[in-house]
Amino acid sequence: MRKKVFLTLLLIASLLSLVWLASSQFTASRSLTKAEPSTTPSMPSKEAVFVKLADLERGWVKNEGQWDERALFSAPGYFGNTWITKDGELLHVAVKGKESWVISERWVGGKVQTITPEEELPTKVSYFIGNDPSKHKTNLPTHRYVSLGEVWSGVEVKLKATQKTVEKLFYVKPGADPSKIVVEVGGAKGLKLSKDGEIIIQTGLGDLKLSKPVAWQEKDGKKLPVEVSYKLIGKNRYSFVVAKADPSLPIVIDPILQATYLGGSGNDFVQALAIHTGEVYVLGETFSNDFPGTSGRASSRTDRDVFLTKLDSNLNLLQSIYLGGNGNDFAGDLAISGSNIYVVGGTHSNNFPGATPRDSSRTDRDAFVAKLD
Repeated sequence: MRKKVFLTLLLIASLLSLVWLASSQFTASRSLTKAEPSTTPSMPSKEAVFVKLADLERGWVKNEGQWDERALFSAPGYFGNTWITKDGELLHVAVKGKESWVISERWVGGKVQTITPEEELPTKVSYFIGNDPSKHKTNLPTHRYVSLGEVWSGVEVKLKATQKTVEKLFYVKPGADPSKIVVEVGGAKGLKLSKDGEIIIQTGLGDLKLSKPVAWQEKDGKKLPVEVSYKLIGKNRYSFVVAKADPSLPIVIDPILQATYLGGSGNDFVQALAIHTGEVYVLGETFSNDFPGTSGRASSRTDRDVFLTKLDSNLNLLQSIYLGGNGNDFAGDLAISGSNIYVVGGTHSNNFPGATPRDSSRTDRDAFVAKLD
C-alpha cells in the first residue's frame, strides 16, 4: 500500500514539474508586456529601452526600389521624413496628424556632382510593404552621412541623419568664400528671421525653424568658435555671414532644421517588447511617408505601418523591419520561438504582404498573423 502511495505521489510530482516547465517556456516566449522583464543582470529594463528608442540614430537608407525612383536616400526625423533626390535636392515632409507639408531646399549657383553615403552604421533595414515580393527589400545598409561633394567651389556639403532631424554641414575650405552658399527654400509660405537669429519657415501646418547656425574651425585638435549668422535673400533664399575667421583654416557651418509645432513626434507607437537570447525586440506602429510628388501640400501616405526593431543588449539598433500595405496596419503582440518571430495585429490593407489579396472595395479590418525568421 505504501509503495502504491509513494508511486502515486511521485507521478503527481512529475506531472506538476512538467506543467511548471511548459508554463515557464510559454511565459518566456510571451511579450514582456504580459510577463516580467528578464532577470538577467546584463539585460536592460523596459524603461531603459524606451528611453533609448527616443534617441536612436537610424541613419540614411538608400532607395533600392522600395520608393519612387526619383528618391535616392531617405532618413526619418523628429517632424517627418527627409529625402534626397537624384539631383541632390532635399525634400522635408513635415507631418501633423493626418496632414503633411513638403519643404524643399535647393543649392543656388551650385551643382551636386556626386552623392555618396559615408560611415556605415550597424543597423540594417527591411521593407515588406504590399504583396508584391519583387518590391520587398531586405537588409539594406544605413549610413550616418551622405556627402553631396563640392557643391560650390571650395564648399562641400554633407548631410547627417539622426533620430530627431537632419543636419546640413557646410565645409568651407581655406580661402573659399562662405557667401557663395545660397539655399532656396521651396514650398514655404514665407521666411523670416527671429530675434534669436533663427530662420522661421512658415507652412500650412505651423512653423519649422532653422536653428541659429554654429560654426567652428579646428586647430591643434581644438574647436575654435566662429561668429556666423543668417542672411535672408529675397523671399525664399538664405545665406551665411561669417566674421572673425582665420582664412588659413577650414570652416564648418552647421544649421539644424527643427519643428516648433509638434511638441513631440507623436507618430510612432510601441505596443510590445520582448527580450530573447540577449537581444531586445520592439513591436510598434509608425506613420511612413512615400516620396512626395509636389512642393507645398504633400500627396504622400499618411497611413500607419507595423515595425519590428531588434537591438543588442547595449541597446544598439541592429535591424528594423517595416510591415504593411496600402491601408492602416496595427501591431498587437509578438512571441518568439526558436529562430522564428510571430507578430499579430490588424490590417485595413488589401495587399498585406504574404496574404491573399482582399477585394479592393473592402475597408474593414482583418486580423493577421505574420511569421518572420
